[in-house]
Amino acid sequence: MRPETDRVKTLVLQAPSWPGHRAGQHVDVRLTADDGYQAQRSYSIASAPNGSTVELTVERIDDGEVSPYLTEEAQPGDRVELRGPVGGYFVWSLEPSGAVLLVGGGSGVVPLMAMIRQRAADGDDECAAGEVFGADAFARVAHDSARSW
Repeated sequence: MRPETDRVKTLVLQAPSWPGHRAGQHVDVRLTADDGYQAQRSYSIASAPNGSTVELTVERIDDGEVSPYLTEEAQPGDRVELRGPVGGYFVWSLEPSGAVLLVGGGSGVVPLMAMIRQRAADGDDECAAGEVFGADAFARVAHDSARSW
């Protein structure tokens, strides 16, 4: 787990049977309590496609059922159930497409992080790109970290 702010953490998950994903997709994370109660939430994938590693950047919602566990209680080695990858309407295309403007706000910046990381991993330095983020705390930390994507 990598802390981003006091409320935002990036979880690095090892998923040996991961089928692969495209930048812009998400997963459903399901947690099951000892008494059988289940809670499920969707989280955008923050990492570029890279084998069996999946990164999720999660903002803790104080009255949430899943994010407090993921950001405050989860420990290395804990198991979570993933379903996905899901979504294909807005994913990063590897074809040359000219200039790109990525717009997001709040936690919506996470799939943009994956797209920027994918672009860098593909060596696509020919494509002009710009980012516009909303100004909440989540977007600010992502924007401040953009140089390292």
